Amino acid sequence: MSSLRAELTGNSGTIIPPYRMLLPPGWEAFDLSEATERDLIRRADARLRGAQNTTFGPVLAGKVHEALEGLRARQGFAYAFAGEAAPSWAIGAATLVGLKRSSTPEATLEQLVESAIRHHAGIAIGEGQRIVRWTERREVSLDGEDVASLLINYLIPIPGTRLTEAVQWTATVTHEADLPADHPNLTLWTALFDTHVSTFTWTVR
Repeated sequence: MSSLRAELTGNSGTIIPPYRMLLPPGWEAFDLSEATERDLIRRADARLRGAQNTTFGPVLAGKVHEALEGLRARQGFAYAFAGEAAPSWAIGAATLVGLKRSSTPEATLEQLVESAIRHHAGIAIGEGQRIVRWTERREVSLDGEDVASLLINYLIPIPGTRLTEAVQWTATVTHEADLPADHPNLTLWTALFDTHVSTFTWTVR
């Protein structure tokens, strides 16, 4: 299994150039390989056995496979979440995924940036204002309960591609459906991810 921290030191990663980025304390990050998938399922099974709940194992394995397969189909390269060493308020509340984005004749990355600014209050952040950040809200049903998700998106151009290729980090924060968009908790989550994604930098071999 390859961790995001390994990619931070330039030891892994094939679909984008090497990079570094800091994660929140206690967060764990992984590549999206089949070996990672098997490891995550083994870890989940161990927790379920410890809780004497073995019937949910196959269901959870299916959910993990579906999630990672979907990310791989979208050119995903990294997945992160708050691990057991993270503060209790962060565990299970948010995830972070890394995707490679490419322009197509039907939808260029320049058009994506323009839409983010025009329709989703997109702004430039980070050193040199090189990262475009925008947010979206989606309402979903989770285990029969209506909840909402705050999606915090960050687009970072890949050097030398003239904005035809980029990295997109998307943080997803799940919360109560009636929580307003300007609630302090959501503002703090956005500030947290702004701080860490702003540390993203390309490295030179």
